[in-house]
Amino acid sequence: MSKQDEKNYAVVADQAHLYRRPFDCPRVLREFGVALELFLKHTPSGSILDLGCGPGWTSHLLAKAGYIVTGVDIADRMIEIARERAANENLSVEFHVSDMEELDLPKRDFDGVLFFDCLHHCPNYEEVVRRAYAHLKPGGCLILFETTWLHRYSPHAKQESKTFGITELGFSRRQLRRALRQAGFQHLKSYHDAGPPFRGPLGLLKATIRLWCDWLVAFPQAKNIMVAVK
Repeated sequence: MSKQDEKNYAVVADQAHLYRRPFDCPRVLREFGVALELFLKHTPSGSILDLGCGPGWTSHLLAKAGYIVTGVDIADRMIEIARERAANENLSVEFHVSDMEELDLPKRDFDGVLFFDCLHHCPNYEEVVRRAYAHLKPGGCLILFETTWLHRYSPHAKQESKTFGITELGFSRRQLRRALRQAGFQHLKSYHDAGPPFRGPLGLLKATIRLWCDWLVAFPQAKNIMVAVK
């Protein structure tokens, strides 16, 4: 599991999938909607640093919501796709190829930072959080959507790691809170997502059980959702 494998993933992965994202996965699109709602609540306007942006769709949607966006990814191919898609949609988004563990951008006063399903690919995730903190202005907001500790044991994660050699971590809420506090964040809040729509009384019961499992971090597809303020 090397950083070169992370870079190579964008080349060997299904290219159609990278271009379709997120519209080939309603779950991911719905989760991003929650992230956007949190940004609109805590940082209704301004500049956002989108770390681990992949093919750029998170950056594109943030730009469409009115934010000034800078996207960063370790893979040249991901940034190439992100720039191509932005140009096709006439979006003004700045993209950089950079290792998040060594992030050092000239701009150090972003209003917000987004980690959306990317931190679990970083072996030294504590340093990535510290770098994010350094690029936020005082009072700036970090929003984090990450896998739970169960992710690393899931068949999907094991297969991805075996096939592509990429890092697949998982986090407890305590791990993430510790990393955020060690980086310097003081004001932390956790949120919970009820998941896909459920119908009828049985659906309400399923949604309730899912929320309880999310609270206990004991549901494989649940996400750690956190907001931290510098």
